[in-house]
Formats: sequence, structure tokens, C-alpha cells
Amino acid sequence: MAWTKATYLQRTREWMDAVGSDRWSDAFLYSLLGKAYRDESQGILNASPYYKFAQRSVTTDSSGQFALSSLSTGSGDSQQNYYRIITVTDGQNTLYRETEFRNSPLAVSGTMDYLGFDRQFYLIGDNVQILPQTSGQSLQVSVNWYGTPIDELVNNTSTADFPAGHENLLSLAAAANALAIGGDEFKQTQELSSLAQQFRVAMYEDVARRTSNPMTLGFPDRAAVWGG
Repeated sequence: MAWTKATYLQRTREWMDAVGSDRWSDAFLYSLLGKAYRDESQGILNASPYYKFAQRSVTTDSSGQFALSSLSTGSGDSQQNYYRIITVTDGQNTLYRETEFRNSPLAVSGTMDYLGFDRQFYLIGDNVQILPQTSGQSLQVSVNWYGTPIDELVNNTSTADFPAGHENLLSLAAAANALAIGGDEFKQTQELSSLAQQFRVAMYEDVARRTSNPMTLGFPDRAAVWGG
């Protein structure tokens, strides 16, 4: 059963051997639990990019851009926070290839004809620019995402969306950070951090392979990456 916000706080204090202590406020520990949730959830998505997957429908503005913030949805306990873009398509038969601004600096200046090139996109600040520069273009963006961080859950009975059986990792990571103040707690911090790493490795082994297919090496289809 998924852990509630209150359960995470209780387990964190137990790992710290600080049940009933007023040395660390609930608000402070919740902030560390929120950080642990973000860090570990993003680690999961790096290990298994499709663990949390969604497709977002967006439309470009007059500059041919859409905001990265439009890739996150939901609120309260139902947040889906965008982490990485996986693909950009027109939802039909056109795939946009990622590039960088420095590879096409004149594409949006009106001095370079990009109509004959393949469809591309690049990140620019907090937005995504598509090429050719097209306003009102409907796109389908595939992303991975993570849920509501523990410190942003609505109430103490709200549950966090985290891999079942691995919840203790978040409390361990938060406890280690809370105790990282030197002095008598330094050794305990090291022990908790080491144990958290063992829990983390076990979790990655679970989430990275959810089928029995053998693992294979993959390389980006860019010659410069692999020296071709």
C-alpha cells in the first residue's frame, strides 16, 4: 500500500532516531522529503525513461514556440510534472528532430530558407522552438513525468506516487540530509547514506527492466556521438 505523507514523516524520524524530538520541525523534514522525492523520481526516469509516460497536445505561438511549462499537467495530489521530452511529432506522420540554436541561428531571422529542410526543434530558454518557424502548429509531445512531491501533497492522508516496496529510500535520503550537520551525527549520516544507496540500486534494478527481454546497448543516431 502506498505510503501517506504522514507515514513518510514518521519513518524519517524513526531512521533519524528522533521520534518526538522538536529539534527538526515537520516543515523542514517535509522539505527534505520533497527534495528526495524529486531527486529519486528523476533518477528513476533516467534509468527507465518510459516508466512514467504521457503524450501532450500543444500548439505553437506566433513565434513557432511552445512553453515547457505546458508539458506539465494536474494540480494538488494529481500533478504530472514534465521531466524530459522524448519525441515531438505533428501527431500524424512527421517527426521533428532535435537540434541546437547554434546549428541554425538564422532559421528564425527570415534570412535563411528552412522550408526544404527536415522538421526540427530546439530548446531556447523555457520554450521549444520548432523549424520551420510555424505559428498555430498542432504538435504531439511525448514526455516522461513524475508525480506530486511529498512536501506538496495536499494533506497528511495523501499518498505519494512512488515505486511500491521502495518507499523507505525517500525517508532514508531525507534522514541522511537532516543529520548532515556535522558533530555527533556525522557517522550516522554516512551510515544512512550508504544504506540509501543500497536501496537505490535495488530500486533501479526493479524499474529499469520490467520485461524479460535482454538488455542491449543503444546509441543516438548522430555520427558525431559515436565517431562515424
